Amino acid sequence: MKRSNKHETVIGMVLEDIYTDFSKELIQSVLNAIPQNKNIRLVVLAGKYDHGDGEYTDHVYKTVYNTIFKLSEMCDLDGLIIHLGSIGSQRGEKKVEMQLERYRSIPKIFIACSAPDLTTVNYDNETGIREAVDALVNVNGLTRLCMLGGRDDNTDAQLRKEIFARCLKENGIEFTEQNYVSSSMSVNTEAEAAELLDKNPNTQAIFCVNDAAAKGLYNVMEQRGLVPGRDILVFGFDNTKMAGEMIPSLSSVGLADCTLGQKALELLCAKLAGEDVKSALVPTRLYGRESFPHEMYDYNELDLLKCDRQFIYRMFDDCFYRYKSETRSREDVDLKRLFYEIMSRLLTAVNRRYMSIEDYEKICGMVDRFFEKGAMHYTDAVKLLKSTDRLQAGITNSQRSVSAGYMVDRIFLRIKDRTVIALSEQNIQDNEGFISSRENIQQFLINGTAYGGAKQDTIESIIRNIDKLGIRNAAFYMFDEAVVYNSANPYMFPENINLRCVIKSGELYVVPKQRQKSTISSIFTRSELPVRCSGFVVLPVFYRDLIYGVFLCELTNDIYNRGEYLAVQLGRTVYLNDEQAVIRLANTDVLTGLYNRRYFYNYLSGPMLNKFYLLYLDLDHFKAINDTFRHHVGDEVLIQTAEFIKEKFPDALLARLGGDEFAVIDFYSTDEEIKRKCAELENTVKTEFGKYGCATALSIGLVYADGSGVDIDKLIQQSDAAMYEEKRAHHTTKI
Repeated sequence: MKRSNKHETVIGMVLEDIYTDFSKELIQSVLNAIPQNKNIRLVVLAGKYDHGDGEYTDHVYKTVYNTIFKLSEMCDLDGLIIHLGSIGSQRGEKKVEMQLERYRSIPKIFIACSAPDLTTVNYDNETGIREAVDALVNVNGLTRLCMLGGRDDNTDAQLRKEIFARCLKENGIEFTEQNYVSSSMSVNTEAEAAELLDKNPNTQAIFCVNDAAAKGLYNVMEQRGLVPGRDILVFGFDNTKMAGEMIPSLSSVGLADCTLGQKALELLCAKLAGEDVKSALVPTRLYGRESFPHEMYDYNELDLLKCDRQFIYRMFDDCFYRYKSETRSREDVDLKRLFYEIMSRLLTAVNRRYMSIEDYEKICGMVDRFFEKGAMHYTDAVKLLKSTDRLQAGITNSQRSVSAGYMVDRIFLRIKDRTVIALSEQNIQDNEGFISSRENIQQFLINGTAYGGAKQDTIESIIRNIDKLGIRNAAFYMFDEAVVYNSANPYMFPENINLRCVIKSGELYVVPKQRQKSTISSIFTRSELPVRCSGFVVLPVFYRDLIYGVFLCELTNDIYNRGEYLAVQLGRTVYLNDEQAVIRLANTDVLTGLYNRRYFYNYLSGPMLNKFYLLYLDLDHFKAINDTFRHHVGDEVLIQTAEFIKEKFPDALLARLGGDEFAVIDFYSTDEEIKRKCAELENTVKTEFGKYGCATALSIGLVYADGSGVDIDKLIQQSDAAMYEEKRAHHTTKI
């Protein structure tokens, strides 16, 4: 298929999770930085971080979800922006190297990565942390400081810990492991926060590795009757919108001049243009709020009386700190210029000690326009109200005219009122959006589920009702047949996929059958895709281990918040309308793809007059693998073992009976062949897992059914007993 525009540049963005505040703002900063005169489309491929310690079902879900990363290797992309956490720490160094090898021919920029041989964009963590420590120690006189840290496998988290410890040492303050507790860097950090407070009951200030971790600390402090900013000073990192919305608002270290995403896009565009590009550090600063009061600038009387242009612009940048990192079209109102007009007119009136009614009404009109054009999008309410109070106090101290002072105070009151109104309108809009979203999903589930009818008819019913999900711009691709997840198969996805429908500005367009087929490499460049959308996110559509296709959705706040949920409902609906899939999954083990225990016993429950070998297999020392290497490694061992069994017994009936137990029914092998296969399988398992330090082996119990109608339960008992006899032999032999 041809691209919608031959000059269009498609940039892929690979990252860990789209639903954290950090990820949302990172993606948005790239989108906002796309120049108006550049025809660039951003495609986000976001997986799920899987630490391996969660519930088994959660782990399996994330494992299948992360197949979305394969598209970054298979699809036509001109460049890549990669947040390495998504393909790094959770996959191991060897797999990272394999991933990078696949990307070798594509220009790419890495975010938050310390590899010296890659082009990277990183925080200059030190400038902001040093500013915070200096304010805590030298301004506030504090000496008992702690840190709620991050994951051991996260480079930024460890670097922030090192910088924090070094800054304390330079100020004569000892930092030990007593003052530190690591965390998952998510909002679920209550246990870690409680441990930190228990270890340091007299702490005066806490540095949280990121804003999300501070959320858990806030919850624990509330339970203990402690107030951030009053009882303990708290500051985080990343300066996300969450920081301004927390109560009390969270002080946070954030970017000073430009965002990580903005700098990454700038460097990638330069690479694509053939320029020599060097890695970059983005400076940081501390944004003070209620949890740790800190101001970078003073609105002193002298600056106010001079009414200096640069001073007013500095005021704007300090308060509306997100504005400078976004690219705007020529049609957009220049809020910075409008702010200057408001402040310069107001300060001029103060200096002249007179404000006419006409000037007052004109300034009020500009204030209204300033908020109507989205000023609140670039700041947070607490920051704006506090800056307004400081500015008002400075003007009050400098003014001498009662009449001008009365009007000035009314203007500031209007600014505060507009701030509150803007927040209320946003809350109302969010609530209405939630209600509308719930109704849309309900209608889709009702209308998209066909009761009876052929499979093709039921899928068509889903396609023709997909617009009821309430998405403005999207495309839905489906495979000819559902792809069964298999971690051992790197070529799991077929080369072709079908574009079934497109949603443009809320209108559904069903693609005719003769135009549906597409190579999977071109799914981001089809001419049918909405052309006005500069950014999409790719959501996998699957249920259990069946992957049906992908949902390509325009990047909006709505999709950030509920995109995954919509894809889950879509996958579940397709599955419920696929009768054969229901039957197959009822008989299949999700993890390995082999038959499950239920199918195995049902199969053997019928008349078995054939001759066959029954093998009962069990992994030795499997519990030790789970205990030592965690469950995600244990799952990989089970998956790989199933693949070894398939290789040796390609024509047999194979089943996973549960845990680390497998079974094989072989109708075709001779006595000599079956013994050879068992010996080779045992040797393969022992050798392959031994390479990774897993001291495991395979015990096999082998029995023969001669076709005389032997009792099946007795046969299974015999194979089980034979397997345990071999296991005892393994335990008496040095492995």
